[in-house]
Amino acid sequence: MQRKKYLKISLVIVSLVLLIKLLTIVFVEPWVGKKIEVKLNEKSRNYQVEIDKVHILMISSGIELENITISSKQEHVGDRDLNGGIASIKFKGINLAKAIFKKDIFISEVTISNSSIKGKIPFSGEAKPQIIAPLNIRIGRILFDKTDLEIESTSTAQSYLVKEGVLKVYDLEVEKNDTIFPGIVKQFDFEAEEIVSVSADSMYSFTASDIIYSATSNTLAVDSFSIQPNYKDYDFTSRYKFQTSRIEAGFSNIYVHDFYAAGYFRSRSLISSYIEIGKMDMKVFRDKRKEFRHVNKPAFQDMIYNYPGTIRIDSIGLINGNVTFTAHAEGANEPGSISFNKINAKIYKITNDTIYKTKSAFLELKADALLMGKGRMTILLKGRIFDRYNTFSLNGALSGMEAKELNPILEKNAFIYATSGKIDAMNFSFTANNAKATGKMTMLYHGLDIAVKNKRTDDTTAFRERFISLIANIKVLDSNPLPGKDVREGIIDYERDPERYLFNYCFKSILSGIKSSLVKSPKKYFKKLV
Repeated sequence: MQRKKYLKISLVIVSLVLLIKLLTIVFVEPWVGKKIEVKLNEKSRNYQVEIDKVHILMISSGIELENITISSKQEHVGDRDLNGGIASIKFKGINLAKAIFKKDIFISEVTISNSSIKGKIPFSGEAKPQIIAPLNIRIGRILFDKTDLEIESTSTAQSYLVKEGVLKVYDLEVEKNDTIFPGIVKQFDFEAEEIVSVSADSMYSFTASDIIYSATSNTLAVDSFSIQPNYKDYDFTSRYKFQTSRIEAGFSNIYVHDFYAAGYFRSRSLISSYIEIGKMDMKVFRDKRKEFRHVNKPAFQDMIYNYPGTIRIDSIGLINGNVTFTAHAEGANEPGSISFNKINAKIYKITNDTIYKTKSAFLELKADALLMGKGRMTILLKGRIFDRYNTFSLNGALSGMEAKELNPILEKNAFIYATSGKIDAMNFSFTANNAKATGKMTMLYHGLDIAVKNKRTDDTTAFRERFISLIANIKVLDSNPLPGKDVREGIIDYERDPERYLFNYCFKSILSGIKSSLVKSPKKYFKKLV
């Protein structure tokens, strides 16, 4: 008898649950869906939102929206054309009591699955109206699962693409009347198969592949990152009035340790204990036949100090790299190039922390590479942080190599080339600041012979070129030391060109030492050649 009574009660409860569920599916869920849809479209002036299905999650106290489509309203298609879909948005663990009585939104988890958004929108550089939170919002976790974005600017070539993106945001808190902006996110994880960005002027595409960022370890890992110009060498430079470097670069196996990504998005802070780059390949091209723009360039230290956020990077390591600089000199028929191969480098203490205005610290660069793939070159650059004169020192050495290996740059840029000779060793050391570089150079070599080329015809056999070559070889000493003589010590003495960057400053300083090592009167006879 008792069992029959419990059975009847159970049947009544089950029936009530089924009835409530049926009423919810048939009446409540469609009504809720329409209400949400109407509210969203009332709030949005530009976009139309449609929701296919709504499910109320009774056990987990939540709601799920399925098959959401987003499209630009017809009257705004001219200035924006955005279309997309979201498979589902699920809200779990909604605190109904706080929502009803305190008007606060407390949700344990939000999951947005399989999003795909594509279209064009304005990328305005003007200040946008602030979005103010109308109430207190607390969300334990937000998951954007499998997101594809393809957004273009309506006024420029700028665009962004995210493929297979996954974003997890933790412990999101927004107080009532707070401004809603990306900086409110304090902790997140992120993954993406690929991110592509095109510059506003269409000159460059930037691509990162297999990106993983973990908030737990504060580590960013990127399988590869590339800077790809969208035009070939001369086509690229022809689009600029003044001389402009075309930079093509690829980086792989990149790891950024102890990197607080949320801090970067909030205040552009670059903080890391160690950045490692496994491989780098870079090509730089410059057409020097174009007009030079006379604008003062900041010293490399000032570029660090003037960064708008905090920089505090303990060290950066490059395991293996190759860099080729190619320049088409004025009057040359073809471009010349110089390369550094198998580069291994480390930079220490890159920072603009103002504590070092009173505390002694130094930025250091240690590197070794093969010059033109042949001669082993080592350098040590050291600069005091927050020195008022931007003083730095550079010490370096070059192992033995044939002089002919330098012809790819000498022929096309200096219009001379080495017919014979070998550099046995080279050592240099100088100190430089905002005004001048001074130091010493010792270059040991033997059997050096050079020839002068005609700028227009590249001919070395004409009478004029042969005569100049003869004079040059008389003035250029063929060895150091000369038989029975002491080793000559070259003098590095070069005034900084404020319109050039660090690489040019160091190169010209070293060149001044090479000149004084090669000839008896470098200023008179060798200046025009090099």
